[in-house]
Amino acid sequence: MERSSLSATDMKTDEMIIVGRIVAPHGVRGDLRILPDTDRPEIFKKLKTIYIGGKPCHLLSARPHKNVYILHVEGVDDRNMAETLISKVVEVPFSELPKREEGSYYYFQLIGLQVVTEDGKAVGTVKEIIETGANNVYSISTPEGKEILIPAIPSCVLSIDVEAGRMTVRLPEWE
Repeated sequence: MERSSLSATDMKTDEMIIVGRIVAPHGVRGDLRILPDTDRPEIFKKLKTIYIGGKPCHLLSARPHKNVYILHVEGVDDRNMAETLISKVVEVPFSELPKREEGSYYYFQLIGLQVVTEDGKAVGTVKEIIETGANNVYSISTPEGKEILIPAIPSCVLSIDVEAGRMTVRLPEWE
């Protein structure tokens, strides 16, 4: 789940998106342990360049390892160099993120969307996406400051229009 303080409607193609954080070196050859901040960490395998602490780095390899990804970048060739990068964020420009399939979105594209019912009544704004295991749940903040939880299933989420900044929902009827 790529996180950004920007909503989807604020995004520019050159906007930097945080995709992880360096948590430790791995081995003695300069490999980096990255804690992914994305729901699709396999994107690391498709990237050619990442930005560490704001500086571009050519990505030579990426592989999953337990709950982290092991990355090797050009110019970081030993453990001492890798240790200097601990706690730095790993970012990529929005324009370089792999394209998603139709109907599939990065989380940061959904945060900030205005939520309306199928008859056009304003509900609130998407504030958070909660991963539950079965299906995600959208936390909607109403203008009154209340929270409404909407399951991310086709019977409740009728459409998402990132360009227009709108999600159309059918509110579930709780018994």
